[in-house]
Amino acid sequence: MLRRVSRPHIFLVTLLILVGMIAPLPFVVVEPGTPNNTFGKENGKQVVEIVGRKSYATSGKLNVTSIWVTNPESHIQSFELFRAWVDGERSVQPREVFYPKGEDPKKVTAESIADMKNSQLSSKIAALNYLKIPYSEKLIIKGYSDDSPNKSIIKLQDEITSFNGVRVTSGSQLRKLIHDAKKGRAEIGVTRNGTELTLPINLTNIKSNGSKQNVIGIQISEDYKFPFMVKINLKNVGGPSAGLIFTLAIVDKLTEEDLVRGRNIAGTGTISPSGKVGPIGGIEEKLIGAKREGATLFLAPSLNCPDIKHVPKGLQVVPVDNLTEAIAALRATDPQTLPICG
Repeated sequence: MLRRVSRPHIFLVTLLILVGMIAPLPFVVVEPGTPNNTFGKENGKQVVEIVGRKSYATSGKLNVTSIWVTNPESHIQSFELFRAWVDGERSVQPREVFYPKGEDPKKVTAESIADMKNSQLSSKIAALNYLKIPYSEKLIIKGYSDDSPNKSIIKLQDEITSFNGVRVTSGSQLRKLIHDAKKGRAEIGVTRNGTELTLPINLTNIKSNGSKQNVIGIQISEDYKFPFMVKINLKNVGGPSAGLIFTLAIVDKLTEEDLVRGRNIAGTGTISPSGKVGPIGGIEEKLIGAKREGATLFLAPSLNCPDIKHVPKGLQVVPVDNLTEAIAALRATDPQTLPICG
């Protein structure tokens, strides 16, 4: 049965459609970015540059992939979202995924830039660790938690040298020693104005992520001194997801072995100083960007495999959990022997 719709109702529906077309909606559009070759140049400078140590020639391309996200000042209308929904190379995401509600967009941008800087540092450390190239690390006291039980004991700018008699050489080692210590009291060795001190400190036991752990209520800066410089000259890219590819580029340039062997390779993934590869966002858009650039092999974090619904034809996606697996994938002479995801 057909119902006759009155003119006022038609007008109201038309008005709602028009408002929907022009009113800003709480979504952003995500699309593939343009890959950057870490073996290439940007503004006349090598993207990955080794200074003060012999480096070796590379061949082919090793691409950092990225995504483009509608900037925080933009307001997306329904017709733009519709175009993105029907476009197989773009996706629509809730705005809060990239720009949390209540946060200043400038703060979000600053955090993205900081993530990129930290990613570059982690990639340098991971590469040197893999190649067993020594470097020094100092743990400097930079601040305290509000309820720190050790404010009056440990001073700002103290350098931590030991914990419970064990010499400390890295932040990760210190965190493990604190975690494994018995609750209550402990001893920490510091250098203060050139003087070595051993100080009794208090351990606080708190609940975090469902389990209890020890804390000492201090903020530490990990200051590194490398035997040579590794410069990463890449602008207008934020976030931590380039870490894996930066690390591979550094390793390739510091060794005679040609890992890429003239191929066009791309990838993504965070990297920890120990070489662990972590998941990222926008994996499918990054695959599209890599394929556009002509890549045939893509290294992806294993944890991102479930997020991949479609792999562009001619692109092999290899899952990796750590730097060792990524380098093994590059060394493989027969791609068919490698695991795949997607």
